[in-house]
Amino acid sequence: MVMTELGVTMRRFCGQFNNIMSVLGKSSHEMNAVYLLKTYCLPTLTYGLENAVLTENTKHKINVIWNNSFCHTFRCCCRESVRPLQYFCKSLPLSHLIDQSKLLFSKKMYTSNNVILYSYHVMFVIGLWRLLVVMAYSVHCSLYA
Repeated sequence: MVMTELGVTMRRFCGQFNNIMSVLGKSSHEMNAVYLLKTYCLPTLTYGLENAVLTENTKHKINVIWNNSFCHTFRCCCRESVRPLQYFCKSLPLSHLIDQSKLLFSKKMYTSNNVILYSYHVMFVIGLWRLLVVMAYSVHCSLYA
């Protein structure tokens, strides 16, 4: 994903999120806001990321904007961790959501009848094995931290 496209995507996400929050108002139920956030804003933020090569800086920027939306929804300090909020809202951290979409994309390529997609899948799997090891370690550490 090119940096200019990332900037446009982040502005769209913020615009959609601000529209949702302005319609719901200050006295809204937070779970309604989270549902609308995951339904309308998350697809905008994650569109096309399943086959993009993301740098650590880009992943960090995307995670920050996702976490800030939870901070704003629940009116908490941005310095506090949003992982408990995400856990109780049954929402994964965005880095895990991106990894999940990469796995689902790979599965779709594997089950495709297209020879080109299948051969791309074989090359893609090599990178995914590294991703699975990191993801399993991350989930294991977050459960026992």
